Amino acid sequence: MKKLTALLEKYLLPFANIFSKNRYLVAIKDAFLISLPFTIFSSMFTAIANIPFLPNIFGEKAITQFQAFVSPTFSLTMGVISFIVAAGIGYSLSNHYSVNPIYGAIVSLISFIMITPMTTATEAGEPVLNVLPLSEVGAVGMFAAIIMSIIATEIYRYAIQHNWTIKMPSSVPKLVSDSFFSFIPIAVALIAAFAIRMIFEATPFETVNNLIYQMLQKPLTSLGTSLPATIIVGILVNLFWFFGLHGHVIVGSVMVPIWNAQSFDNLAAFQAGKELPHLVTGQFTDFFVLNGGYLSIPVLISLLFLFKKRTDWNDLGKIALAPGIFGVYEPLIFGLPIMLNPIMFIPLVATPIITTTLSYLAMNLGLVPFTTGVALPYTMPLIVSGAIVTNSIRGAILQIVLLIILTFMWYVFLKVLDNQNKMEMEQTVHD
Repeated sequence: MKKLTALLEKYLLPFANIFSKNRYLVAIKDAFLISLPFTIFSSMFTAIANIPFLPNIFGEKAITQFQAFVSPTFSLTMGVISFIVAAGIGYSLSNHYSVNPIYGAIVSLISFIMITPMTTATEAGEPVLNVLPLSEVGAVGMFAAIIMSIIATEIYRYAIQHNWTIKMPSSVPKLVSDSFFSFIPIAVALIAAFAIRMIFEATPFETVNNLIYQMLQKPLTSLGTSLPATIIVGILVNLFWFFGLHGHVIVGSVMVPIWNAQSFDNLAAFQAGKELPHLVTGQFTDFFVLNGGYLSIPVLISLLFLFKKRTDWNDLGKIALAPGIFGVYEPLIFGLPIMLNPIMFIPLVATPIITTTLSYLAMNLGLVPFTTGVALPYTMPLIVSGAIVTNSIRGAILQIVLLIILTFMWYVFLKVLDNQNKMEMEQTVHD
């Protein structure tokens, strides 16, 4: 174990140092750390509102009403996560450049809003103008938020550093002086954002988000549902998570219709007592493959408590425990962090390779039945979900086997991360 840890430290720590010095990656990481209190708050209510067995106790109608009642706790936190990230990046980058971070945060946020579609449609298909759809400013808008906030902040600081400013006499109050000083840099950044909006509206894509998703859609839909294709999709999901983007939303928007169609075929065959036609379904990806986090997060939370001297990890484990049981893992991804952490990159990418390959082979060889197509909420706890979606205890056993393998893998990399943190603390004390 020590030799493996030393080998990983030798090759991974230099990359970690490179990541820690890149101002854009640092700004993105800072932004997600700023968003952490909001994601934890949202995760708590999401988990409570989606406890799997509550409908059987209180009835579907009561739970639906309760979910509608608490929906603002999600809609106005994780539902607008792109707003928080855009402002956070602007704040962090502005601090790096020693320009006013408050204005940097605001100009980044408004620039992102400037390129966001401001129309939606009623159920009848009638357009509604001058509104910001929440569907565009949650996880779906994250790509655009990151890109636009970096561009806006760079324009803002460039204008300041090249003296495109209005300087007021020293007798003018500081707040007034700062407002005039920042006016031209802010105006230039916002004009640039508006120009980007106009350019995209003149194209077939119409918006930045449409461009991003159309670029993803064609290659993803062409992959299909073979073993290599499912592995690639799983890796893509976790790659997006590595950069702080909601991989399930981004990739799922393209692949879920394909997987669900196969789930419906399996469900029809299961109800008719026929042989199940498809191995890769929505339930296969949700509970054995794509939700690498679904399997990894309980493992990671448990491992955090093994590092007794790491009070910060112990505290994080306590916070992430309840949401993690029900498949909500943003607190751990942003809090550990796994996001933009080179040491965590390898296990994050390796997880879907391991889970997909072993699950696919186990089902293909007949060791575990295919998933029946029975739909479950993503908050269904492990072991229970494996048994239900396969209609067999062997599905639960497969999840247990995957958990054991992932536990050993993640422990090694957590040990490396712990050693890196110790080295950084010793260096800080020495300095």
